[in-house]
Amino acid sequence: MITKKIKFNNKGITLIETVLYLAIVAILFTALISFHLTLGGTAIKVSSNSDVSRNRRTALNTIDYLIKNADGALKDLDGECSDFVSTPQSLFLYFEDDTYLPGTCVEGGGGVKVSLDNRQVKLTCYPNIPYNGWYKACDAMTYVSGNAYYLTEPSVVVYNDNLSFSTSTASSTANNFLNVTTNIVVNTLSGGQLDVAATSTATSTVTLRNEQMSGLVAWYKFSDGEDEMVAVDSIGGLDLACDDAGVPTLVTPGLVSGSDAAYDFEYSETDYCSLASPDELAFGDAFSLTAWIKAESLSTEHRIINNGSWTNYKGYQFYVASNGGLWCRVFDGTNYSYAYTPASTIATDGSIYHVSCVYDKDDDLFNVYSFKKGVVGVTTGTPPSTIYALVNNNENVNLGYADNFDGVLDDVRFYNRALSVEEIWALQSQGL
Repeated sequence: MITKKIKFNNKGITLIETVLYLAIVAILFTALISFHLTLGGTAIKVSSNSDVSRNRRTALNTIDYLIKNADGALKDLDGECSDFVSTPQSLFLYFEDDTYLPGTCVEGGGGVKVSLDNRQVKLTCYPNIPYNGWYKACDAMTYVSGNAYYLTEPSVVVYNDNLSFSTSTASSTANNFLNVTTNIVVNTLSGGQLDVAATSTATSTVTLRNEQMSGLVAWYKFSDGEDEMVAVDSIGGLDLACDDAGVPTLVTPGLVSGSDAAYDFEYSETDYCSLASPDELAFGDAFSLTAWIKAESLSTEHRIINNGSWTNYKGYQFYVASNGGLWCRVFDGTNYSYAYTPASTIATDGSIYHVSCVYDKDDDLFNVYSFKKGVVGVTTGTPPSTIYALVNNNENVNLGYADNFDGVLDDVRFYNRALSVEEIWALQSQGL
């Protein structure tokens, strides 16, 4: 029997073997950690995606809800309060009460602002604005903010250029409703790790059905130019030439708060401003004329706005009668109808008045309104028993002219629709 002796190495494990063992263990350990990190990162990624999607849905759904239930886009006498130019953008809506709003927000009427605050979508309430279009309704110093509600959580962010709004007219609808489009991008960075960041993007278009289109086609502030030879139109470029005969005098300040200048017309010098046959002011079934005036004499029919002609019985006239009554006349080609206030409605004692003529043949509406600056109460005219259809006069539209106005005119506006009583109140608010 042959016996083979086996010898063992009593020197133990060599250095090379140790390194190899450690390397193998390290690879296995790294793989295990990487596996756990991958699982963890995936979980965080899923959680991040869930967070941004939920926040995006909440914010966008709430914005859509507000647009659908608003009573119009908030505006003041100068126009829209919404700011689609600055970064971040902001959307302002008007609500008559808190029926569709959370908690206490606008109370008896006011604005709701949707914008960003510290990268969160924020709803801010501006209560107690008496009516949409009110003087200084956009001024946060006059109508200060009230309660606020956040539509997204601090755990997600909406960068300044990731919330935007735009408007367009839904011309395919019968009433040309206004559409509001909202774009929102919600982001998150979990622990600063880009590989687990999440983003949720959405766009929505909602119809603002309660919005009343402006209808303002010409607006003369008399503050837009330094030369009283031209009355500048702030809306459509329908500038009036004021040097055909006598030239009105530029006076400062204007007749009401916030007005820089006005035009003083002298009857004795035949002052007036004129525009040759503008199609935009050749109205159809409805129009509104408004102005601030200070009468200096009442010797005849002092025309505030004149497009009417007794020669062909066409057009419209807005004037102060010699007895101080405020009158508006519409010709139908063969006859005329008129609305008027009582005598002595307009005085020559330095008082300032907001005057308006509103005509809508389709709704059998034709009346005049006079508001004395600083005095609560409006003098409403007597409408005609028969309202004739307006037949336009293809001649000049004038401030003054014919029996020229004698006094100061300010903030003269032409609308191609009938203003509501509430809208006239809003215009008068500048002289409260």
